[in-house]
Amino acid sequence: MISYTDCLNQLYRLSKGDTIRSLSNMERLCALFDNPQESFSVIHVAGTNGKGSVSEKIAKALELQGYRTGLYTSPHIECFCERIRLDGAQIEQEDVAALYSEIQQKIDFPCTFFEITTLIAFLYFQREQIFIAVIETGLGGTWDATNVVTPLLSIITSIGLDHKEILGSTLEEICKAKAGIIKPDTPVVIGPSVPYSSIRPLATSELYQSEEKSDYELENQEIAQIALRIIARDFPLDAKAIEEGIKVKPPCRFEQLALSKPVILDVAHNPPGFERLIELLHKEFPEHAFRFVCGFSKNKAIEECAALIQQYASAIHLVSGSHEKLVSVEALRKVFHTALPEPSIAEGIEHALQAPSEKPEVLVITGSFFIMAEAKKALT
Repeated sequence: MISYTDCLNQLYRLSKGDTIRSLSNMERLCALFDNPQESFSVIHVAGTNGKGSVSEKIAKALELQGYRTGLYTSPHIECFCERIRLDGAQIEQEDVAALYSEIQQKIDFPCTFFEITTLIAFLYFQREQIFIAVIETGLGGTWDATNVVTPLLSIITSIGLDHKEILGSTLEEICKAKAGIIKPDTPVVIGPSVPYSSIRPLATSELYQSEEKSDYELENQEIAQIALRIIARDFPLDAKAIEEGIKVKPPCRFEQLALSKPVILDVAHNPPGFERLIELLHKEFPEHAFRFVCGFSKNKAIEECAALIQQYASAIHLVSGSHEKLVSVEALRKVFHTALPEPSIAEGIEHALQAPSEKPEVLVITGSFFIMAEAKKALT
């Protein structure tokens, strides 16, 4: 059997499939394995921001209730196995390699990284005999590889301008793409930034909208809570499981560390995300200045993000890393004109922590999922 390392090397060499406009490949893949996604109940979650957090909260509540619960999210921060979890525990490396090998023996047509990874999740959940899975979309909804599921409930957490080259250049186009996960006669929950008038004609069953807007965490908690109350109509869910479940937060979502100065790790990577991050920084640290360490992925609205950050930053340290999706520091300097270029993520964090300041200062590490693993390593 192929090793886990070789498995990942092969997976990462596959086409990323960013421009796919069809589910036929994913449907063909699933059919080869007798449609494993039909062997368990599904909650399907899309959105520009917040979908990972809401997925984690719902999965945790179901797990606390005692249901055998799968969770599929992306991207990962430190380890590929983070993407596929059973009752909170990551899939074992050996299982990833074994399932990948089995898939490769059956297919004779090109597939993308996300299609194969999604099928690995479906097969793992089926064979572990889970009761229910919370499935987060990768991009959009309509043509997302996860959209072969028939869910009990569809959730759209938020709508904002991100992945415009794939999903559309307007909020209306992006909303339509996200709404592709809505299925006939299936309840839908939407977050407060999702235009109700755009979703209402597409939802042929109940449509619920949350109202909480004070900060992302409270907003995500309310979306998850509404979803769980709907789920509880079909499967018993105690109030305590819901209450404890919605308090769970994934890593690097306004994650706070106490070092020589307070440190915030946050995977904000688009203008709506940065707007909410800056609001929360002012709320939590009203007397502090904000020093940023920033790295960005390609195909992001970097100019708009830079405009937001530069309004509030006492200083900005620009970093990149080894991940192929990260923008080089040289390219970032063309947008962040007064920022400090750094040779590495670790050195950028070290310099930011040691930098003197006239007033109390918070260090904010942000901009991309793909700088967080190195950032966490540098901070330990």
